[in-house]
Amino acid sequence: MGRVGYSIGLLFACVLAVYFYPIEQKNNLTTSVDPSQIFETPTYRAENLTSQRYAEDGTLSHKVFAKVMEQYDSLGFMVFEYPKYVIYLNADSPYVVTADVGTLFTNNIIRLERNIQIDSLNEADFIQQITTEFIEIDLNTNTMYSDQVVLMQGREFSMLSEGFDANMQLKQFNLTGHVETIFGSVVAEQIPTVNESSLN
Repeated sequence: MGRVGYSIGLLFACVLAVYFYPIEQKNNLTTSVDPSQIFETPTYRAENLTSQRYAEDGTLSHKVFAKVMEQYDSLGFMVFEYPKYVIYLNADSPYVVTADVGTLFTNNIIRLERNIQIDSLNEADFIQQITTEFIEIDLNTNTMYSDQVVLMQGREFSMLSEGFDANMQLKQFNLTGHVETIFGSVVAEQIPTVNESSLN
């Protein structure tokens, strides 16, 4: 093949490269976008929110505090930053639930993520504190569930498991995959943490 043949071949290759380059570039830009950066505009947004909800009989059901709350009506949920829920099972048995992120759905299901801590304000409760990285709470039935590592602590014990489900109203807790329990006077150095766990 002579110079003319090579020139035609080179020209043809350049035309193909120019023709297909924008499509390839567009595809790369599309696939490299982080889905977490795509948000629908919230219906409304509130900062330093305080809200109270009541049961059908008029008794206080729970209080919600949050640094930021965004409601998405079309998607059917609210998103909270640094939420704090006070859940009233009865007058003398509230629980305080804190997390980094919370999502409340229209069916009264709360999903909490990262640095979750549940504290009983009733000193007589066997379980005083629960910590984990994910939990789902059904406010209609006062039940909760987690498939992540869970640490439960009482006055003289500490218990680590791979998950749990619980009925807060009945104070019943079912562990999934018990890992470790420490009885007696538990000192801070002995208490395992969710982050230190070797569970995968």
